[in-house]
Amino acid sequence: MTPSVPASARTALDSPPTVCASDAPAAITDAGVVRVMIGAGVVLFLTMLPVAMLVPVLKGLVADRFATTPFWSHSFMSVNMIGALLAAPLAGPWIDRAPRRRPILVLLLIANAATLALMSVADTFWMLLVVRFVEGAFHILAVTTLMAIAADWAPPARRGRFMGMIGAALIFGTASGSPLGGIVGRSNPVLVLWVGAALALAAALLALCVVRDPPERRPAPLRSVRALLRDHPPLWVPLAYAFIDRFCVGVIVSSFVLYLGEVAHLSRPQVGGLLALFLFPFALLCYPAGRLADRIGRVLPMCVGSVLFGVVYALYGVVSPGGLWGLMLASGVLSALMFAPNLAMCADLTPPAQRASAYAGFNFAGSLGFLCGPLAGGAMLAAIGDSLPRVEAYAWTFAAAGSTEVLCALLTLPALLRLRRMGLVR
Repeated sequence: MTPSVPASARTALDSPPTVCASDAPAAITDAGVVRVMIGAGVVLFLTMLPVAMLVPVLKGLVADRFATTPFWSHSFMSVNMIGALLAAPLAGPWIDRAPRRRPILVLLLIANAATLALMSVADTFWMLLVVRFVEGAFHILAVTTLMAIAADWAPPARRGRFMGMIGAALIFGTASGSPLGGIVGRSNPVLVLWVGAALALAAALLALCVVRDPPERRPAPLRSVRALLRDHPPLWVPLAYAFIDRFCVGVIVSSFVLYLGEVAHLSRPQVGGLLALFLFPFALLCYPAGRLADRIGRVLPMCVGSVLFGVVYALYGVVSPGGLWGLMLASGVLSALMFAPNLAMCADLTPPAQRASAYAGFNFAGSLGFLCGPLAGGAMLAAIGDSLPRVEAYAWTFAAAGSTEVLCALLTLPALLRLRRMGLVR
C-alpha cells in the first residue's frame, strides 16, 4: 500500500530539506563536522565487529561447548535479533528525550561489552541465551543512537554522503568481523567473546573522545515510535525499504548459502569469497552512492537500484556457478545505491529531536526483515521442494524474493515523487 502524504506533513517537520542552509550547528566548521562524522563511523565499525565475529565460531562456541542440537545452536544466532526487535521501538523515544545522546551511547557500548564478556563465563546454555538476548538489545540501541547523532550533524545538502559514510562503516564492520572471528577463534572460540568485549569497550572510549552532540540539540517529549509514524506517515517509505532490503539479505545468508553448497557444490572458501564480493563493494560504494543522492536526489537511486537489484537477485538460481561472481558484485553495487539514500531519507523526513525514534523504527524494520527472510525462504522451499527439482525450487525462491524489491519500488514510487514535489526529500 502506498503511504499517503497529508498536507500537514510538511509543516510538521522541523527542518524541511528544501532549506539549503545547514541544520547542523552553524558554530561548527565543515572540518569539525567531518571529524565528528569520521569518529562516529569508526565507533560504528568497532561496534559491528563483535556481532559478525561470532558467525565462524558458532559450532565451537555453542554446539561443542554446551552439546546443543543444531536447532538450539541456530537459536543463539537469532535470539539477539528478538532482543533488538523488542528494545528498539521501546527505548528509541527515551533516547530522544535525553538532553544529550553521547552519554547514553557510551553507556550502551559499555553494557554491550559487559554482555559479551558475560557470555564467555555463562555456565549453562540457557544463561547464554538470556545474555545473548540482552546483548542484542544493547547493540541495536547503540547503533540507533549513533545513527541519530550522525543525522543530527549532517547538513541537508550533504546528508547523503555523510549517511553514506555511516552506512559504509556499518557494512565494513559486518564484512570484516567474520574473517576476524575465524582468526581469533581458531584455537579457542571463547576468545572471540573477550576480544569482542574489548572492541566494544574501545568503541565506548572512542565515543567519549570523538563523538559529540550538536550544541543546539533540544530533547523531544516522550512519544512512541508509533506516534511518530502516525504524525509523519512518509516515514513508512524508508522503513518499507529497510524491511525489504534486509529481508532479501536474510534469504541470502540462509537459502542462498544452502543453495551454494547443496546445488552449486561450492567449497566454504568459495562461498566466503562470493559473500565478500557482495559485502565489500557494498561498503566501498556507500559514500559515493550518498554523494550521488545529494546530487540527483534520493528517489532515482532508490527506485532504480531496487528494481535492478530485484532482477539480479532473481537470476541467482538461473545462472551457472561461474556467473554468480558477476551477480554478487552487481548485488553489492546496487545495494549501496539503495542503502545510502535510504539512510539519508529517514533523516530527511524526521524532526531533528526525534531521530533516535526514527532510526529505532528503521532498525526495527530491518531486523524484522532479516528475521523473516530465512523463515520465508525456508517455508517456500518446503512448500514447493517436493513437487519440483531442487534447483528449480531454489530458483523460484530467489525469483520470489527478488520480486519483493521490484514491488517495493513500484508501490512506493508515487509517494516518493510526491514527497520530492513537496520538497520533503531531495
